[in-house]
Amino acid sequence: MANLKKAAEQSELVKTVISLDSNFSSLERLSGRIGEIELNTEFDYSQIRRLMLAFAESATAVADEIVLLAQLIADAKNRSEEAAKVVAVKAELLQSRNNDEAAKVEAFRELMVKVNQLNEEMKVLQSAASADLSTEEKNRITQELANFEMRLHPLIEEAQVIKKDAQASRFKGLEQNADALGQSLKAASSKLTVVL
Repeated sequence: MANLKKAAEQSELVKTVISLDSNFSSLERLSGRIGEIELNTEFDYSQIRRLMLAFAESATAVADEIVLLAQLIADAKNRSEEAAKVVAVKAELLQSRNNDEAAKVEAFRELMVKVNQLNEEMKVLQSAASADLSTEEKNRITQELANFEMRLHPLIEEAQVIKKDAQASRFKGLEQNADALGQSLKAASSKLTVVL
């Protein structure tokens, strides 16, 4: 029963190959039997006529199944090509998304380089500000702090652009990172405004 169910589930291509193999085996078997007959008696002639008729039927079945198999293979090739086209479209979309993500991640990395550079400069300025300073030096540091505050605004805007781009492209991790960086930069800007 399991074999019948399995046979029913087989594709037309598999069924044709199995049938072709069976008919081809019959063809070879009949050919072997025909070759063995000596043709010495009337019975031998009668038997060979019957076997030749069966051989002709098997040969016709083999030829028909070869034609059908060729058609089924051509159909399978066409279906395979259609399936490959579907996959190629998705692969192209995936590659496009990967390129888009790589570009956005690179933009974020470049922003982080700018932020880190600004942080290093701020540390130097903060250590200088903690020393005992003259009025002139205090004024110079105040001016530099004002410059830092002005330099922060483009970085905040850049973080917001990256966040919006990441959100539009559904890059959740990058969106969260850009948002966190933007919030940190806004907080730093607020502190500088209070100091100034």
